[in-house]
Amino acid sequence: MMMKSLLSKGLTGIVVCIMMIHALPASAHDHGDTAATSSSGLSSFTIITGISSIVFVLLVIIAFLIQARKNGAQVSKMLGMMAAMTIAMSSSLVIGTVVGILMNQMFYSTVIGVIFGMLAGYISGFSYSMLASMDGMLSGVMGGMMGAMLGVMVFQEYPAQTIIFMDVILIICMSLLYKVLEQELLTARDNSIPLTED
Repeated sequence: MMMKSLLSKGLTGIVVCIMMIHALPASAHDHGDTAATSSSGLSSFTIITGISSIVFVLLVIIAFLIQARKNGAQVSKMLGMMAAMTIAMSSSLVIGTVVGILMNQMFYSTVIGVIFGMLAGYISGFSYSMLASMDGMLSGVMGGMMGAMLGVMVFQEYPAQTIIFMDVILIICMSLLYKVLEQELLTARDNSIPLTED
């Protein structure tokens, strides 16, 4: 039931983002005269979108950590590794992209994205196993680097849409991850119920 609610919220978010795409080119693309710009050359809409995205990623990670702490012992090692990899890769990809767009410097955005990814991967895998933490850290390194490169490359080409697109990718990945975790927990509960003979 919780999964259906999460999926419906995710799909609602995707629909809202798709509806906004047509309105974004003038506000998100930095035309100078057509959009209010800050000293960095980004529109205020892009900056607000980036900050909102960072807050969203942090909330997603916190929600996942609460769930992992509660049910981590019932999940297999392989699924724990996959969960840590998913959360680390997708969240560091978003953070790296946002920081790359906001800073427009490859070195610092890469450092921030990679460090964030390593921390997210280690913490998210900790409830499962040390192997899951290691897998999450390595995935976080890769996601942070790719996100930073993407962010710097799209600085002049629709940065707000890129941030929203990365958020949609995060929503899709997390929805699928929660679905897999829910199936695993149901299987674990079914196997733990003792069978009584008549």
